[in-house]
Amino acid sequence: MISRRILPCLAILFLLSSCEFESYRDYRVPPYEGIFTWNEVTDEASWCNRFDHTSVWYGGRLWIMGGYNPGKVKGDTYLEDVWSSADGAEWTLVNPSAPWLGRRGHASVVFDDGSGEAIYVIGGFTVNEENGYREYRNDVWRSTDGAVWTQIKERTCPELDSLYDWFPRFNHTCLVATHGGTRYIYLIGGATMLEDHNTRYSMMYFNDVWRSVNGITWERLPNDDFGIRSEHASTVDPATGRMYIQGGRHGVIFESEENGTHPLPDWQWLWSSDDGISWTPANDTAEFNQSPLWRAEHQIIYYGESLFGLPGKSNSNTHFHFSRKEDYTTWRLDPGNLWSVDSEGSDFGARYGYSVVIHEGRVWVLGGDTGAGGPANDVWCGQID
Repeated sequence: MISRRILPCLAILFLLSSCEFESYRDYRVPPYEGIFTWNEVTDEASWCNRFDHTSVWYGGRLWIMGGYNPGKVKGDTYLEDVWSSADGAEWTLVNPSAPWLGRRGHASVVFDDGSGEAIYVIGGFTVNEENGYREYRNDVWRSTDGAVWTQIKERTCPELDSLYDWFPRFNHTCLVATHGGTRYIYLIGGATMLEDHNTRYSMMYFNDVWRSVNGITWERLPNDDFGIRSEHASTVDPATGRMYIQGGRHGVIFESEENGTHPLPDWQWLWSSDDGISWTPANDTAEFNQSPLWRAEHQIIYYGESLFGLPGKSNSNTHFHFSRKEDYTTWRLDPGNLWSVDSEGSDFGARYGYSVVIHEGRVWVLGGDTGAGGPANDVWCGQID
């Protein structure tokens, strides 16, 4: 049975309304003193401010797709546009209204199913701006040029415990890795809302792992090691194919027969796997304290021979804020499980819900929510000299 957390929505509303919201902008972020050199490519790209979007590198260009801008005065707040750029500064609108509708919390990868590389958009939460219809998705779209999109997997409503199809969701992650000589798309975790469930217990979090060789048919792997979560970060070591996940959120803990399995005590640790089935946590000790990495809607990246943890927001389950110093610290994990602070801040500032692309020794950071400054449309590029 899928382990899950059912989250009382009324309690969430109470918690959010009773908290003091703070902003990164209210705090002085220390100068970046890490090993990266960061440059702001543009502080205002042609695409509008957004977060919960996705980005990839494909065909020699950066791509950004979809996202959410709740403060947008005119036009859609749920975005379905597709943009590309050769340098991160000058952007071309490839499709102003992709058929996958205004979408946030989706995942995107570049994958070759045997017919050539293409961009895949996977799952997420959509809003049809024409009729206001909203729903969580488990559909998959494919494009070779960013302009014309083909739906290769339709939205379905499988059983929650199905072994053959993953349940509609958002804020999951997807990775591409080769294992056993076969290249797969992996889908990990996420959250959904059960439309036909008692409204007090409607939010559900997943701890499942799925893989596919074509984006159409999916196989559920026998795993429940790392605990339920969404808004987590994931990456893969391109040299070994080892996959990593870390952090995220699972909601507030409530005792109820409807709650399903509780999250693991060490669920926020860094977990890794070389097959998607067996996941191993990195031990948390006095010399290897992972608590500063307890964050959500952040990013982890594998760059060179090290894994880096980048800024995000608090993932506290008893309060919600954007201001902890730990949430914009950059951390580095070197070979041998040597964990260290790479910087007390980041040149691109504190933010969450942004996208990251790594290509040819460069790390690109696009958009995201900056707290009081709201969603951004800036682009940063970093590298180790």
